[in-house]
Amino acid sequence: MEKITLKLSEFYQLEAELNGLTNQQTGEVISKGLLSEKIKLTTKYWLHDLNKKVAAEKESVEKLKEELIKKYGKEENGAISIPLYINEVIDEETKEVVSRELNPDFVKFQNDFNALLSEERELEYRTFKLEEFDGVETEGVYNTFFKLVKVDE
Repeated sequence: MEKITLKLSEFYQLEAELNGLTNQQTGEVISKGLLSEKIKLTTKYWLHDLNKKVAAEKESVEKLKEELIKKYGKEENGAISIPLYINEVIDEETKEVVSRELNPDFVKFQNDFNALLSEERELEYRTFKLEEFDGVETEGVYNTFFKLVKVDE
């Protein structure tokens, strides 16, 4: 087993590289993810193992994110949120925003969350060799995952 130190933001990126990304609003698939590629079964097993570890770390970050939302957000209709803008003035005729100011609580949340994402954690994983992916033809780009791949020269 190998170990690598990644920023928490890289755990989010690695999770997206493994599982793909979907637009939450439209349902459109943005990227398929490495796990959806045709890969040898043993390699896919180790990718799933890696995915479980990455998902666990991401889940712990999500819990901390929720705590930050509770700290800086306001409850409205049973849900807690932090609006990006406050004191919006909308023109009645054009329905356009005339003025608004950035919510200082959102800025504090964003600063705290960005500081959290820049923290580093160690990830233990089974080494992947470039040859294991010889038959994979993909349009995906897996920059964070590539850090885990050993290249024999």
